[in-house]
Amino acid sequence: MNDASYHPLSADSASNVNLQEFFLQGSVLDGSIDKLFGRLQGICDNVKPEMFTDRERTYYLSTPGLTTSVMVKACKSVIQPSAPWQIKYIGNIEAADHTKPAMIRSNVTVAVSQDPSQFLEELGFILRYEVVLRGQFYRKGNLKVTVAKLLLNSGIAASTFDATKLEAANTSHLVEISALSLMRDDGAAEEVRHFAQLLAPIAMMEKVDHRRIQMHQ
Repeated sequence: MNDASYHPLSADSASNVNLQEFFLQGSVLDGSIDKLFGRLQGICDNVKPEMFTDRERTYYLSTPGLTTSVMVKACKSVIQPSAPWQIKYIGNIEAADHTKPAMIRSNVTVAVSQDPSQFLEELGFILRYEVVLRGQFYRKGNLKVTVAKLLLNSGIAASTFDATKLEAANTSHLVEISALSLMRDDGAAEEVRHFAQLLAPIAMMEKVDHRRIQMHQ
């Protein structure tokens, strides 16, 4: 698997290796999505939001002695076919400390020259699910705000993908606010929390214990 020499937004350069990502997550009903877009347009940087449609596969690797599995994602843009596949490692998410204003995670992304599915399976990873995320993201300084609709293949074999046969998985949109910063930089976490307050009551951004979610998967 060769490095495609591509620098995705979540890892712009090698200097980001020691950075952590602070974030909060929430959702908004489809009926209120226009209100959310209007508010984001008013409080974010004065640039047009970037659109995306990404195919995303989530793999898990169970390791003896660990209570949680190792998770990686294989992602590919649907609307930019020439863009390379990406492998995203999502580290353990720290949400148990209620004194922290936002959740913390390690997020390492590398672009590769071909579909990494076979490579991951040979390492022992198991494909848990595949979805398509369609939405847009905004920027406010160091903050990135992603709003996405979760889509699923409609009656298609898992090995086949058809972008024209997608159905909404639910009646809401996912919302995430994130910021990259130095480890344990509570200033970035406070910035995320403050911005999240500006979206209430349209979208309520909260800390989520992902370890409990993984235990029930």
